[in-house]
Amino acid sequence: MRVLFGAMLIHLCSVCVGLAMSPEAKQLIDRAAADCRSFENGEFEAGNAVTTIELRSQFGVVDAELVDESQYACSSAASLYCGTGGCMLNLVVDGTVRAWQATGWQLIDWGRDRILLIGRDGGWCGGAGAEVCYEAIVWSNGKILTVGPAPEAR
Repeated sequence: MRVLFGAMLIHLCSVCVGLAMSPEAKQLIDRAAADCRSFENGEFEAGNAVTTIELRSQFGVVDAELVDESQYACSSAASLYCGTGGCMLNLVVDGTVRAWQATGWQLIDWGRDRILLIGRDGGWCGGAGAEVCYEAIVWSNGKILTVGPAPEAR
């Protein structure tokens, strides 16, 4: 009985998370699912791709969503969403999607600031692809600031 109740609770939580997702995040996931189906009728799994985060600085706070394509899985294509330089990391803020090719990400608290640190392929920092490189993203005065290259529009 407890196992059945636990399974039902997990299912309900996953449905609630899906309902809370922004239209932009849902569109990214729907597009990835369509890409998977179009390649040998694959079965798509989004995994834990969507994470709600808060970015902040002394100049403001914003709630955002990260859609991390490294969490996607497609039964018919092992590397459909990622390449040697990483996977796409999409940041959804106020209906706008910004995207970076990323090898990983982490939120860093620095005093009152909360910074999104993105692992990047070394080529983005003027090095070779295998070298270590990071880009920091912060919310300030109503916009995303970084010293890295302009994020890709999606």
